[in-house]
Amino acid sequence: MAWFHELDAWTEYWDIYHPEIKGRFYFGDGRDEAGLLGRFLPRTSYPPPWTAWTGVALNSATPEDFRDAARQPEVAEAVMEVEGLVGGLFAKHFGDAADPSVQADYLEATFRFALDVLPPATERDARIAPDDWRKRTAGRHTLDGDLMWFAWALHTEAVEAIVGRARDPGGHVRRALTLAGIASGCPVNFAWRGHRRTRAEYRADDATLDLLRKRGLAWANDFDGAAAEIRALYRIREWGEEAA
Repeated sequence: MAWFHELDAWTEYWDIYHPEIKGRFYFGDGRDEAGLLGRFLPRTSYPPPWTAWTGVALNSATPEDFRDAARQPEVAEAVMEVEGLVGGLFAKHFGDAADPSVQADYLEATFRFALDVLPPATERDARIAPDDWRKRTAGRHTLDGDLMWFAWALHTEAVEAIVGRARDPGGHVRRALTLAGIASGCPVNFAWRGHRRTRAEYRADDATLDLLRKRGLAWANDFDGAAAEIRALYRIREWGEEAA
């Protein structure tokens, strides 16, 4: 819960917890700071990294197109600054991503996040005004915006495209775990909460949870396999399972 709370405190709820950064790890403050996320994630427009990542998932672009978009200097600067924040918070809240117990803990945390069963964010909710657009979700630790699962994957893959595995092996292990959490957590979120289509074999039952726990642990040591599964999940979201 603390991991997700602090991630949100630096991003969506920066004005409550970190006003000094003026929304830098989000989409800015609308005045002095443009923010980092808008360089690679959609909000009011579709930046080239997002177009390229979705294009790869939908077979209308190549992996080289995505790597080129991620490596553009302004994009790479933003991606790596966000990566520094995420990496530091992961180490603080979980530890070493190569530790099997950490992998299991992280995946379980992501499942609870996906299921919306983490303890309520009562303190944060109390800080948000009734007319604030964030009020509806301020009291919960979860994702209601289904595209954010794929935005999370895009950022993770962009770091790999920029840094490479050999230059940052420890970071690569953590990023593989991140993708494993997305590949297993996104279908949990979609199957239980009905946000979008996912694989037909995934149902809102204990058998699916057990299956995705096993698959998540396998993907934690298979960056490419997890990335391919997330792209397949995006195709299913868009076109249905027959296109996966």
